[in-house]
Amino acid sequence: MGIDELRNWLSWGEPHKKNAIGEYGQGGKAAMGYLGSSWLVQAKRWDKAFVWEIMEDNWDDVTSDEKTYEAVPRRDYKHTNLGYCKFEIRKLKKHRRDIKRIKEVMSNIYRKYLEEGKASISVNYEPVSPLQLPLYDGFKIQEFKERTGMGYTIRGWIGRLKRDIRVRGGLRVPGGIRLLRKGRLICDGEYFGQPDFRYKASLGTLIGEVELSRIPVLPIKTGFDTDSNEWVAAKDTMNRVLKPHIEELLSQREEETVTREERKRISEIRAMMIEAFKLLNKYRDLSARLAEERGRKSPEEKSEGKEIIEVQELKQAQRKREPRTPPPEDAVGRLERLGRMPEWEGKILQPDIRSEWGDKEGRRCLLINKKFCLYEARGGDDLYIAETAALQLTKSEGDEKLDLEEYLGEVNLIMRAFCEVYSST
Repeated sequence: MGIDELRNWLSWGEPHKKNAIGEYGQGGKAAMGYLGSSWLVQAKRWDKAFVWEIMEDNWDDVTSDEKTYEAVPRRDYKHTNLGYCKFEIRKLKKHRRDIKRIKEVMSNIYRKYLEEGKASISVNYEPVSPLQLPLYDGFKIQEFKERTGMGYTIRGWIGRLKRDIRVRGGLRVPGGIRLLRKGRLICDGEYFGQPDFRYKASLGTLIGEVELSRIPVLPIKTGFDTDSNEWVAAKDTMNRVLKPHIEELLSQREEETVTREERKRISEIRAMMIEAFKLLNKYRDLSARLAEERGRKSPEEKSEGKEIIEVQELKQAQRKREPRTPPPEDAVGRLERLGRMPEWEGKILQPDIRSEWGDKEGRRCLLINKKFCLYEARGGDDLYIAETAALQLTKSEGDEKLDLEEYLGEVNLIMRAFCEVYSST
């Protein structure tokens, strides 16, 4: 970038580029502010002798309507015929200072750039290496180049992940196709509507990378515009490419199965969980009363006692006038948020997944992974299965928002109710 390109780069949210990864000009700057409150940018055109530099020392300051920057020219004697850009993010925010995590994410998103030497990244002056995908050596990588129905070309490769890979504190590499734009990872785990690992564990070993150069990218680069005609054309083409791989993986025999005893145990725990949900209102009322009592001030003078009693009596009277609506008689096994309790099923999934939502005969199904390390360590005992289900059932979805304290509080209430049912059987 030269001085003109640098000015354009500072234009927030204007689609001034065509057929580029940053059409809206906001993802990079948003990411810089997400990580730190100070940054420095240096840019040089390949045919110019000067490096232009701009700097921001307090990105979080929004007191002014518009920020302006003075570009400082610095002569470059080293790279006379080379253009480059340098982005340096400083004053990392406290909750973003997981250096290991930052390096892992950068090595994943810019894996192809780093592998091909088109970019270099350092964190605290330590170089970031490209992510090494744990590929199965016994499968020969299949490269492909296909023309879509709209006339544009997509290209990439398909391989296999190692079946016995265990993720221990490292970055998770999910099965599915990794989707790139201009070499940058946009999203991963894509099956283009084909069955995935939740249908059969062997499908979790499918891996690949595909360059999608014509499909619009969402403004902050978290995915592609799946409503676009370009996406529909690419999906049809990728279904043809993936079809023999999906069929081959579906035909593979699973190394392990979920036994009849395990299926029976999961079914019995599900039945007890249905009973536990009937007790939840009781525990919520008790928690509310305890919280109210903790928050109530004791009378400091005896003369105030009558007033306090009157207030309490008024509250009780209000409760009597506005009773809690009782649940309908046919509400057995219903959840307040999810509706009727979904089916539960033991499944062999990727080893870093504890539980997942799946589909069974067109209905939602809670999948409990038999290959998760805690399942194996505890032998899939009753309380582990119940806790796993509670964690999955409580997850917020859609517009619902739960902070960590609310989430854990709800899980604890469910488990407390379950333990009452469990101990009585």
